[in-house]
Amino acid sequence: MLMRCFNLLSDGMTQSSVGKYRKDEGWCSKSLLRNYLYIFNFFFLIGGGIVLAVGVWSILTEHEFITLLSGVSYPLTSYLLVAAGIVAIIATFIGCLGICKKDRCFLLIYILMLLLVFLLEAKAGILAYIYREKAYNDLQVHLNETFSKYYGFDETKTSAIDNLHQEFRCCGALSHRDWQRSSWKGMGRAGNNLVPDSCCITVTQDCGIREHPSNIFPVGCIHKLKTLVKDQLGYLAIAGLGLCILQVFGIIFSTCLYVKLKTPDIADI
Repeated sequence: MLMRCFNLLSDGMTQSSVGKYRKDEGWCSKSLLRNYLYIFNFFFLIGGGIVLAVGVWSILTEHEFITLLSGVSYPLTSYLLVAAGIVAIIATFIGCLGICKKDRCFLLIYILMLLLVFLLEAKAGILAYIYREKAYNDLQVHLNETFSKYYGFDETKTSAIDNLHQEFRCCGALSHRDWQRSSWKGMGRAGNNLVPDSCCITVTQDCGIREHPSNIFPVGCIHKLKTLVKDQLGYLAIAGLGLCILQVFGIIFSTCLYVKLKTPDIADI
């Protein structure tokens, strides 16, 4: 089907065809609108793949650390982009089918799917941009609460915090001293440790008994996690808001073709 699209695009852009467009209907003839949509669909397919890849990358790379974030905006943004990418890829093939067959039913479905993709990407981009601006405040308020309340009591969060310590070479939310005020320490889960063993530069059993900078990571995790979250939300905002602009052209061209197919046209190729 895609080869058919490209062949029609090449045939439609010959000099004789262009002359006929000018003679019959100008630059908004059905045939030329179809060619516009073939070109759009090519870039739309690429854009949908990019959006899908960015969403999946965001989920897979930082899936474990999402459990440490209180807000739903960060994971929701990624899932919205994944949904938008899947719908965009499906819409591309439905659009090509409708254009090739000049079928108004398929074109209507195609237009509605373009609108859906536009809304999904716009919502994802706006959420990512808004949450990016308040990410640090959210982390500052909730990250220390997550560390102090759930470490040693919630297995998923405990594992995520341990991995965060080692991957980002940090200890505690704001600093390693946060552990002295934690439920993990107050309720006797720590034993003789001052910090979790995962805070140690070299992890061994009960190495967290010493909190000297030569033994543990002295920097709090909020600083590095803030940079990570803001960077990823920036990529998600660009993917969402940047590519949703592309849908505007597709909606305009497909709507024009849908209207023109209402009446027969002897000049149409």
